[in-house]
Formats: sequence, C-alpha cells, structure tokens
Amino acid sequence: MAVVTPIADKKEQKLHEMVEQATRAFAEGQFDVCEQLCVDIEALQPGHPDVANILAIVSAQSGQLVYAEQLFVKAINAAPQRADLHANLARLYLRQRLYSDALERFNSALALNPQAVLDVQLGYCAALSGLGDHDRALSLLQELQAQYADDLNVVMARYSALHQAQRLDEAKSCLEHVIAAAPGYFEARIQMAQLLLQQGAGSSAESVLREALSLNPGDIRAWAMLAGLKTFTCDDDADKLAIEALYNQCPEDAPERIPLCFALGKANEELQQFEKAFAFTREGNALRQRMSGYHADAEIAHLQAVTAFYTPEVLGGSSGLEDQRPLFIVGLPHCGSTLVEQILAVHPDAGGSGAANGFEQSMFEQRPPNQRLTFEDIATFSSQQWQEVGHSYLAKLDAGDAVRVVDNTLANFRLVGAIHCALPHARMIHVCRQPLDHCLSIYKHNLEAGQLDFACDLEQLGHYYRHYQQVMQHWREVLPAGVMYEVDYEKLLAAPEDEARKLLAACGLEWSDAVLPVIRAIRADAVVSAAQYATQLQPLAAILAAAA
Repeated sequence: MAVVTPIADKKEQKLHEMVEQATRAFAEGQFDVCEQLCVDIEALQPGHPDVANILAIVSAQSGQLVYAEQLFVKAINAAPQRADLHANLARLYLRQRLYSDALERFNSALALNPQAVLDVQLGYCAALSGLGDHDRALSLLQELQAQYADDLNVVMARYSALHQAQRLDEAKSCLEHVIAAAPGYFEARIQMAQLLLQQGAGSSAESVLREALSLNPGDIRAWAMLAGLKTFTCDDDADKLAIEALYNQCPEDAPERIPLCFALGKANEELQQFEKAFAFTREGNALRQRMSGYHADAEIAHLQAVTAFYTPEVLGGSSGLEDQRPLFIVGLPHCGSTLVEQILAVHPDAGGSGAANGFEQSMFEQRPPNQRLTFEDIATFSSQQWQEVGHSYLAKLDAGDAVRVVDNTLANFRLVGAIHCALPHARMIHVCRQPLDHCLSIYKHNLEAGQLDFACDLEQLGHYYRHYQQVMQHWREVLPAGVMYEVDYEKLLAAPEDEARKLLAACGLEWSDAVLPVIRAIRADAVVSAAQYATQLQPLAAILAAAA
C-alpha cells in the first residue's frame, strides 16, 4: 500500500525548498530571483520568518538599516527560538555600534544555541569590546584561539579587541601574524594601515594601503583612506582619477558611493575648487542621511534631559574616591582633541590610555537587570554605587606608572556630571573651536557611527550643535572651579607652546620638553575656513547666530 504524504507535509517541504532556493539566489547575487521567491513564499505562508530575514539582509546591505531592523524583529517575532535570527539582528546593531543592544541579542542567540557558530561568539566578543569590557572579551578570545588555533578570523578578532583596549603593540603583532600567514588577507592590511595612522606613521600607512590596492584595486575603503592621507596638488592626479572612475561606476543610491563623495570633496577642496568640493560633500551626507536610523528629536531630548537632571544637588552625590589619574577629553568630533591628546600622550607622566567607552560601560553595570539605565535610576545612586562605578572604570585603565591617564572618548561630554560624581578628582578637558568652522569640519568628514548622524544635514547639525553648547554651558555653571579646563583650538594653533603650558598646568603636570616635537609640527594654516563656503553655509550660520 502506497503511503500518502499529508498535504501539510507537502506544503512544508515545498516551503523549505523555496527558502533554500531564495537563500542560494541571494548568495549568488540573483536578487530579482530571490525577491520573486520571497513573494511566492509569503503568498504560501504569510509572515514566514525566512522571508523577513532574507529581505532584512538585503536591506542592510543596501544601507536601509532602519527597515532592516524592523524586518529582523519581524522574523524573530515569528520564530523567537531561532538563534540565527537573533544573531543577525545582533550583527546589524554591531554594525551601527549599538553595542549594548548587540550584546543583548548575541546573548539571546548563545542562550538558544550554546554551541553557536564561531562567528556568533566573535560577535559577542566584539560587543563586549565596544562596551569597554576588554578583559572579558580578550579572555574569551584567548579561549577561542586555543580551540581554533588555525583560524585567522579569531586572530583578527583579538586584534580588534586589543586595538580598542589601546594595547597597540600587541594589536600590531596580531596583524603581522595574519599578514605573514596569509599575504593575501586584504582586511589585515587595511587594519594595519589604520593602526599605523593612529601611531603617526603616515608614510608607512600609505605603503600598506598601496599593497592592499595591489591585491584589490577596486576597494573603495582603501581608496578613501588613501585620499585622507595625501594632499592633492593637480586635477589629473592618478589617485584622484582612480577615485573618480570608481565614483562614476557606482549607482547613484549605492552606499559604496558615500566614502568616494567625501574623498572627492577633500581632493577638490585641496585644489581650491570649493563649489565642486561642497557638492560632493553634500551628496555624501545626503546619502548617509537617507540610510540613517538617527532620531534627531530623541537625541535632542536626551541632551535637554542632561542639563535638567544634573543639578547641583545631584552633583553633590560623590563616591569619595581620591584617584586623580583620569583626564577626560570631551567635545564633538574634529574639535582638535587628537592634537590635545598627542600633547598629553608624549608627556613622561601621562602615559597609558583610558578605556574607550569605558566610563559609559561602568555606568551600564549599575542598571537594573534587563533594563535601561534612566536618569531616575541615577538620581537614587548612593555613595557606594558611585564608588562601584568609579572602581569599575579605574579597573579598565591601562595606566602603568602614569600620573595622568587620558581618555579621549568625546561623547563623554554628556556624562561629565556622572564622571564627577564617580571620580570627583578627575579633570575634564573640553576642546572647543569657532562654531561655524567646527561644524564645517564635522560636515566634511564621513563620521560613520550612527549616533553621529546629526551631521548629515546642515540645519540638523546646527540645532544639535546649539544643544551641545548648552550642555557645556551647564557644566561651566554647576561644576566646582578647576574641574573642567577648556582648550581653545584656534588659540592652540596660533600660540601652541603658550597654550600647551596652560594645558599641562591645568592637568597638574609640569612642563616637559618632550611635548615640543608635537607643538612644533602644528601648522596654523592647516584649517580651511568656513569663509570659503559662505554661501553654502548660510542656513547653518543663521542657526548658530541665533544661539549667540
């Protein structure tokens, strides 16, 4: 007697086959076929998790990050026990540097499947590193390296964790190992170039980038980095022509076009073709904004809440800790903080490095289980809780014998009040500059972190900048004298030695001739004035003037 397959089983088998076909079509780049199969699957079974998952991956690859998140959530809601769906959403959050959300989703994936694929475990470690928990991340990576001794992806993950922990020599050794083991490992060369740049070895970084481009001549990221390294002096520069060719090959709405726009904006500015330069910069920002999940109203509301919450009464709460080592540099990107950090870093008593995002992570550790930390929670912090925050941060420092330890996490400008409560003897170094020039510098650079997407639109940038100024004015009014020192970037460029002496004194450091090579390298003419873009910047200038 023949066995009759139930209709339900036949439907399930057909769905399974179609999902496999759609996945294969996507992997092979047959996106039209993939999309049609997704439509057919949805018709057979509305709300199918694999359809939402595949479409989410497609959306993420095309830069539609908000839509991708919605689709991943839809997929998870349809199949909450599937670890792979949680992991995919975690990777999306990791890409956006939403490390707390990423860690939560990676935790879900690992809870559902403790034997998860290596990629999930590496993602979990990356989220830990992003949150400043470097010791835990490196400990787990060491275990994974023992288990997967020949897997260079684990070595690269360890490089990333060491790099974020500012253990640069060890990080460099990881890259050297990968390049020696696999000379064609392109990503290792890109990361080596970035590391060399961070160490001030620009010429070596350029050499590494050209080696990388010999492996992959069409890599947009390498060309964008190279454009940032060199000065363009003629219109027919071979590198400029190569970047223009890639730009012309990119579809107008492709996310890959963004770094090329910013590279060409820089090149044309250096050739003093300012109208053309601004057009490229504006196009790059418009593409970024179209693909951004940034919520301007929510971010402005947060900044307003900071000034409302940190009253003198709240700031009266203190851990009582006596540690004077931390120096927190705060501000907005391109304020001149790197120069200030370089001056401090070469001082013999200011070695070591603070933990990137380390203070925010120490605050997160105080949040209620499975909840976000609110201002209401912080208002109830006892002296003991502030001590725990302070001790947690101090434990993250790679200080050695340093008298002062520099933390250049600029976003800490929002956390100055909390830092003062947890570490009352810490010093804040606020680096500020002329607002219109500062905003132009922010606008001209491809700031990829999602929380910096306020810079994509001139009017939005202007409003954000005004609220940033209000936050900093609030700290001036409520902090005790001497806690925050402000560096004027323009004055530092004009009179570097005088301003460096004042900076060191404010940090409790004696003058050292070790800083002279840094300040002698400063060029007062290195900044392009906003006056070159007076017409294009009129909307921004009007908003900033209204704040004066």
